[in-house]
Amino acid sequence: MKNNNHRENESILIASSIREWLTMYIPQVRANSPHTQRAYMITLRLYVEFLESEKSVQHTRLTAQCFDTNVIQDWLLWLKNVRNCSNSTCNHRLACLRSFIIYLGHSNPRFLEQENKISEVKRMKTVRKNIVEITKKAMKALFSSIDQTMVTGKRDLAFFTLMYSTATRINEVLSLRIGDVQIYEKNIHNCIYVMGKGSKRRAIPLMKDCVNIIKSYIHQFHGDSPMENDLLFFSPHNGNKVKLTQEAISKRLKIYARKANGICAEIPPDIHCHNLRAARATHWLEEGVNIVMIQKLLGHESITTTMNYVAVSNAQKSEALASLEDDVSKLAAKKWKKVKESSPLAELLGLKTGK
Repeated sequence: MKNNNHRENESILIASSIREWLTMYIPQVRANSPHTQRAYMITLRLYVEFLESEKSVQHTRLTAQCFDTNVIQDWLLWLKNVRNCSNSTCNHRLACLRSFIIYLGHSNPRFLEQENKISEVKRMKTVRKNIVEITKKAMKALFSSIDQTMVTGKRDLAFFTLMYSTATRINEVLSLRIGDVQIYEKNIHNCIYVMGKGSKRRAIPLMKDCVNIIKSYIHQFHGDSPMENDLLFFSPHNGNKVKLTQEAISKRLKIYARKANGICAEIPPDIHCHNLRAARATHWLEEGVNIVMIQKLLGHESITTTMNYVAVSNAQKSEALASLEDDVSKLAAKKWKKVKESSPLAELLGLKTGK
């Protein structure tokens, strides 16, 4: 009887932790995007489905042992062999589950063993995909395939021009509101403000050609007095302006890509919105934009992530990093010269001594 009560108590604790993690911690404390929240929800749903179908776990037997490393490893194999998930998808699911187990261990000491051992579950090996290289010529062919005599074509031209010009993520563009677009008459300091991953807001400059297209779009779709809180890109529904879906935009892009592929084979017919972001990053680097500036424009935490985006040769990447190192070295040399030779070693090394 005691064992049954113990198992039931653990089941209740785990169920409560799942609910709190999904409804409070992830959306409020972590402030993750709806897309990320959905990924966490799907992961836990798949894990519970696996426990029920493969391990015969009922709701009263949801215990700490259900999150042991051997069970998680079996789940990964189930994802791969039964659900036909790729290794990269399995790794993504593992990362989501790991996040929950860490939360579970922090919330209740009885799950500390599972938290400590989750790092023992190894990621599946993946082969890094080659970056799809899209030249400027190919981008022109893509934009020229958009029929601007159609209302949707005018919207799509504005959307994809803005997305490519600013190298933004698809959801960052879909979430833009009129007030996030700063356009001035003198065509200086024009920019958009986007909310990136981790709820980090950043400003991205707008080039003149892009500004002209966006101004024309706003005038046609929002009128002479646009409301600042209205979505920049929207779908009309029952008199309201509702947010476009990523699926709808991705489908539109593929339509134009297939059409453009007929006149420019460099355009992959199975193009993704993320390819436009990578293309812009590559073109910036080719134009001589500093790699650190590209990192900031893309909203990346790490310079390594940025380097993985650009479709250039290793020699060009090395050159970009070398120029960055030269800038840092020159700055350090200038600071070093300002320090007197008689200064204490701690001061020379930038270390302040306490009194």
